[in-house]
This record gives sequence, structure tokens and C-alpha cells, in this order.
Amino acid sequence: MRYFTARLIRNFRFICFVWLLLPGWGAGVSAQEGPVWNKQTLKDSVSALLSKYQTFHNQLNNQADQSVVRDFIHLFSNPKVQVINDIEVNLAAAKIGIEEYVVNVNELFPEGLSVTLDIARFTMDMPKYDRNNRYIIRIRINRLLNGIANGKVFSSNQKVIFQIAFRYLNNSAENFTFYGMDLPPKGQSFLSGNFSPLISGLVNSTVAGDTRLGLTNGSGYSAGLFYTYFFSDHWGLKTGGTFSHYSGSLNINKFDTFGGYDPNMKDIFIDNQLWFAEVPVLLTFRTRSTKRFDLRADFGLNTGVRVFENSVSTAINSNTGASMPNVITDTEWINQMTRFNLSLEGSLSMMFNLNHRLGILLGGGMRQGLTSLDNYLRTDFSGTRYLGQYNPLWASPGKTVSRAFFICFGATILLNREQN
Repeated sequence: MRYFTARLIRNFRFICFVWLLLPGWGAGVSAQEGPVWNKQTLKDSVSALLSKYQTFHNQLNNQADQSVVRDFIHLFSNPKVQVINDIEVNLAAAKIGIEEYVVNVNELFPEGLSVTLDIARFTMDMPKYDRNNRYIIRIRINRLLNGIANGKVFSSNQKVIFQIAFRYLNNSAENFTFYGMDLPPKGQSFLSGNFSPLISGLVNSTVAGDTRLGLTNGSGYSAGLFYTYFFSDHWGLKTGGTFSHYSGSLNINKFDTFGGYDPNMKDIFIDNQLWFAEVPVLLTFRTRSTKRFDLRADFGLNTGVRVFENSVSTAINSNTGASMPNVITDTEWINQMTRFNLSLEGSLSMMFNLNHRLGILLGGGMRQGLTSLDNYLRTDFSGTRYLGQYNPLWASPGKTVSRAFFICFGATILLNREQN
């Protein structure tokens, strides 16, 4: 019993010792956690640095006071920080040190080279730890340069990337300086996934012109995966694969009496369902309305192959009022259709940029068939007094094409990373 009591006391002391250590251990873990950033405070500090850059840069010329040159260079972490050299045509996009850049500005633009930064609409990443309490922020901003070199007007308007360094000391971000400068990739590749509910229909001029017949739109959907490559800031090409479902119905007042025979059928309804695998090839245009929103427009051709189809017909017996299924007697209606479909597609969408790589798409558009869905087996149903032997959409004079209006929901990701 005495042994058991002594052992219990020792265990109790050990538990108390560990318990006393826990708060200190927890504090040690917390100390290693990254700071919680106030994005607006960071943005204000970056905006102030950009404003200084713009002010001092616009004072650079061959008559500038050396204090202005020093103040401008001191905005950078050190005099050897590399910046893009797009003011020398023959060395476009080469990178040089900031001191050499200042010399080039003074030599090439004796009267100065003005810079305008779109400070109100720059985008900013969250800081990343570098070393020794130093963090790096990457921002993207539109920069406009204007000047006169050798009697010729020089102008450049493009997006640039600034890397900005700062120290985090005593729970405060301070000492913001430029740490580097780059150009975004000229070609940008995006992968996107879309889902589009749509209102679709089948259009035939001959059917639409017959008072006995009526066309009604149906519902459908389209889902796909797309690859978009922008070869400039605004223009690109888009392609991919989609799986789409289209539908449309045909209403007939009644079957005609012919040769003394009356089918006694009215309110005939024919529902047509079509499924296609499609490959669009589209020219795409984009423009940025704000720092968070891009406006995009797509236009081009969509090639489809029909993979499934279904047609259901019903009617009302005019004598008994009973509903009658499968009243169309044509069992070869599929053979009267073409397998391929070519359509014109256009859409307009808005992309909300979650960050510099991820975005959400919302938009709408239209697809208009160019080629006929029927197989040109023309039957003059007006002359033969239509009795329900076939589906007028697939055998009437006139071309049957598809038409769809859609709303698009999607997400997109930038595939190629920017150089660091």
C-alpha cells in the first residue's frame, strides 16, 4: 500500500510539472506563426511607395539635381536591383541595374521620361517570408511611359510586376523598398471548366410557316473543359470539349383526313432530345474594367457529333379524349438525320479575379446552327396531306437547325507562372 501511495504521488508531481510547461510551450509555437496582415494597411504603404516612384521618376532628366537621383535610387533595396529595360528599342525587355537605368533615362531622354502608374487599380499578392524578418510582396500594375528621344516620340503602355520588400518588426510593417521588376508572360494559358444551363430549340422555316404546326423551345445543358491561350494582352484563342443536351418540341393541331380515313387524333406533341459531343474553336477578346473584373467576349465555330437521340410522341383521341403514346409511325426517323452539326457561337462573360491565378466566370451567349440536322429527305407534307407518317422536323422541305441561348458558370486558372 505504501509503495502504491508513493508511486501515485510521483506520477501526480510529474503531471503537474508537464502542465506548468504547457503554457510556455504553446507560447513558443504561437511565436513561430506568421503575422496576420491588414491588407488595407499594406496596400496604403505600397501605394505610398508607388507614388514616390512616380514623383521622383518624373523629375529625372539631364538637368536633374543629384539629390533627386539619390532619392529615386533609395526607393530600391540596393543600387544593383534589376529592372526591365524597355526604353532602349534594341534591348527591349532586357534587365539592368537601377543605377544604369537612371543613366539611360538621362542620356536617351534629356527632357525627361514621364511615367504614369495606375495606382488606383493595382493587384497585390499576400506577403511571403524571405529571411531576417523580411517579406516580399508581388504587385501587378499598368505603367505608361511617355517621352521624346532623338526627336521621336516614345510611348509604352503595359503591365509590369514589382517585387516590394519590407521588414516586419515589433508587429509593424516598415521600410518598404523595391526589390525587383519583371514583365508578365506575353503569352498566357488558362484552363477553365464551364457549366451552362440553356434554352434550346429546333428551327425550320417550312414548319414555322404552317398554321397546323408549332415549335416550342426546351431546356438543356452544356458542360465542358476549355484551354485558352492569349497571345497578346487582349486577344487569344479558345478551344476544348463539351457535352451538350438540346431539346425542342413540335405541336400539331390534328392529323388530316385523307382518302376517307380520319385518324381521330388531335393535340399531337412530339418531343425531340439530342445529345452532342462538341469541339468549339473561338477567337476571344478580354479587357480589364477594374482590378478585379475582366470582360471577355468569345466568337467562333462549334463542331458537334450527335451521340444520343430520343423522340417521344403523344396525342389525344378526339373521340374518347384518351391519351395515346407513340403515334408517329415512322420507325426510321434516325436515318433521316445527319450525324454532324456546325454552329456559330458567341458569348460575353465577366471574370472575377480571386487572385492573379484563379477566377470565376459568369456570362451568357448563343449558338446558332449553320448546317441542317435533317438528311434532306424532302417530303411535301402539304401535298400529301400529312397523316402522321413521319416527324415533320426531319422530313419537311426547309432546313432544320438548332438554336440555343445559355447562361455560363465557370472557374478558370492561369497555367503559366510569372518569372521571379
